Amino acid sequence: MKTTRFYTLLALLLMVGGVMQAQETKEYYPLIPESGKRQWDMRFDYYYGDSQCEIGKLGDEIVFEGQTYRELTILYDNLNYTVLYGLLREENKKVYLRCWSPGLQHFMEEELYYDFNLQIGDLFEVGHGDEPEYIQLMAIEEVVLEDGTVRNKFVFDIGWEEDPEVWIEGIGSLAGIDWRYVPGWTASGFSHLQCYFENDDLVWTEGECWDDVEENAVESVGLYPNPASDIVRVEGIIAAEVQVYNALGQLVKTVRGMNEIDLSGLVEGVYLLRIMDAEGKVYTNRITKR
Repeated sequence: MKTTRFYTLLALLLMVGGVMQAQETKEYYPLIPESGKRQWDMRFDYYYGDSQCEIGKLGDEIVFEGQTYRELTILYDNLNYTVLYGLLREENKKVYLRCWSPGLQHFMEEELYYDFNLQIGDLFEVGHGDEPEYIQLMAIEEVVLEDGTVRNKFVFDIGWEEDPEVWIEGIGSLAGIDWRYVPGWTASGFSHLQCYFENDDLVWTEGECWDDVEENAVESVGLYPNPASDIVRVEGIIAAEVQVYNALGQLVKTVRGMNEIDLSGLVEGVYLLRIMDAEGKVYTNRITKR
């Protein structure tokens, strides 16, 4: 009898240990990988009825204040131009964002934008205004995506809003990568994630994808030659102002009222050009100085 009880207890312990090990070794899908393409196709619906599609893309790595980030750019189809939204990095399942401020001409302070370590019942701070605001994690569910991967879905109670906030590992908010919970009183409409791609493969979809829009808009501004040793020319628009940033995010040169920029005084490396046209539309592109 004692022997039977011993082996029963041993089996239970092995079973529990196996479950714990399976939980610990479950694959995590990072939102901001070190390499590879990521694309979010989003639709923004305004309260007054209009809508626009937006494409978010992860760009190249950039080192800023000792941290390695990847650029996040957003293409707006109705305005036909691309802007630098900010810098993203991930560490220990936490995703940090530094927004780019066009008005202040610098990157804002880093903020914790996603935390995939949260447990049910945890509060997550979403800062809007002077008073802190929180959403509460109500459930963690599994979801099977288009590529067959099984990932965790985080469902948040956001208080007075009717629909919950939802995050998926490796994808981010279902409102869109740049629209993690935004309260209704601060927004002019609602954003919805339509499609998500990893290395051009469709991973998640809930609507129309925007590939055709991207093809039409991407060539709206170019730099020639690239790489360049001295003079580079902006093509496709009439530039009102061109700002040149180095790999540390520091503004190193500003040119106004011309499409030609002299890079001869800069050291070799990769630079980000922020280009504004006469109508105030902003474009970004990279140039290699050799």
